[in-house]
Amino acid sequence: MKLSGLLDELEITLIKGDLDINIKNIINDSRLVQEGSLFVCIDGFETDGHKYIDNAIERGAIAILAQKEVDIEQDITVVQVQNTRKALAILSSRYYNHPSDKFELIGITGTNGKTSTVFLIKNILESYKKKTGIIGTIENRIGDEVLETSRTTPESIELQQLFAKMADANVNDVIMEVSSHALDLHRVDECRFDIGVFTNLSLDHLEYHKTIENYRDAKLKLLQMCPIIVVNIDDSVGEYMVENSHCQKSITYGCDNDKATLNATKISNKISGTSFYLTINGKEHLFEIQTPGKFSVYNALSAIGVCVSLNVPIEIIKTSLKEKSTIKGRFETFVSKDDYFVIVDYAHTPDGLENVLDTILEVSLGKVITVFGCGGDRDRSKRSKMGKIAGNRSDYSIITSDNPRTEAPDLIMKEIEVGIKDSNCPYEMIEGRKTAIEKALAMAQKDDVVLIAGKGHEDYQIIGTTKNHFDDAEIVKWILN
Repeated sequence: MKLSGLLDELEITLIKGDLDINIKNIINDSRLVQEGSLFVCIDGFETDGHKYIDNAIERGAIAILAQKEVDIEQDITVVQVQNTRKALAILSSRYYNHPSDKFELIGITGTNGKTSTVFLIKNILESYKKKTGIIGTIENRIGDEVLETSRTTPESIELQQLFAKMADANVNDVIMEVSSHALDLHRVDECRFDIGVFTNLSLDHLEYHKTIENYRDAKLKLLQMCPIIVVNIDDSVGEYMVENSHCQKSITYGCDNDKATLNATKISNKISGTSFYLTINGKEHLFEIQTPGKFSVYNALSAIGVCVSLNVPIEIIKTSLKEKSTIKGRFETFVSKDDYFVIVDYAHTPDGLENVLDTILEVSLGKVITVFGCGGDRDRSKRSKMGKIAGNRSDYSIITSDNPRTEAPDLIMKEIEVGIKDSNCPYEMIEGRKTAIEKALAMAQKDDVVLIAGKGHEDYQIIGTTKNHFDDAEIVKWILN
């Protein structure tokens, strides 16, 4: 594709060289540059792409897109713009011929519940004989083909390439998690969304967004891109999201909330699952799901809202939720030979941990033992809060390592301890996560529930800058067997 065509109507501040050249691919990582590449310099959090221009040219780049003044001796085309992230999104969509126009695109945003909602919608649509693609935290998938994922929402060039593969595979619907970072960093600019979902907002990612208002408004950007939105109005900012979305149609949901379009009533909780009633088009329906808890009801409601908008028959929605609502690392439950329960859950925020523990307290007949930690190099303000939440809702807590990254694990644990000290809960600190899990399961007796929180589906642990294999569920199965 000609560089001039890619740059058409883009706000350019400087051009040096020839635009009438054929671009073979668009790359923002100099290590992946090939002969004929356009290299886009992204000023990132860990490094600045402008530093790698010479490396990109050596590897075959024939044009450079930059947002800073660059001094290049080689005879090569240089284009300067105000914001290379914005430009990358536009160029990527053009290069792959606007692939999101070729299927229905559903975006899910919110602090908690994104992954569960994506999989619930996927399962329902596949029950309706639709071919789906998913993009998210656990995996990217095209039909039955599973692709590895490194972040919740890929960079715009990777995203548009993935969309193009999905369009070529004749996917009908793509369901994707849309992170606040992706929205703020223009990764999903140029995506044509059909439906946007807002699940909830609670304390997270403030190391990046700085204030809860900035975090909220980053999430709002998705809804402002969508003609149809599905919003949890039980959440404190739900109505704000609806009012400021400027959408054509809004479907709201809640529990025992008469204002909601989808209002779940008569909720019944057991450790084996949850049931609730919902009136749709004047008829009351009983819905059953395989995971307990109010948060599971909210996830189901968001999926129902999307699928009703897509004209999926109610009976298909009900059957899918009843038979296919368990998700790896989301209230994933194991039963021991001694009749105690172990739950592996991704709860890694104060709100997420509170929801899971409140659910366990509703259905547990025995004691609650909680194993958890907090990630390093992430929002420190949530550590003591999570300690307090675990202490107030557990009979015993074990503070351990999550992904400490470049922080000292013992210092993270001490910050969590500040919150747990305010409760009457006995606790201990065990840095090794495997040892902590072993200790918790050794303590458990009949009817007790052991919650292992924070990592869920993750099959790794990041210590320093090294990613080691570690899977909570794998450890649990090994101990139980």
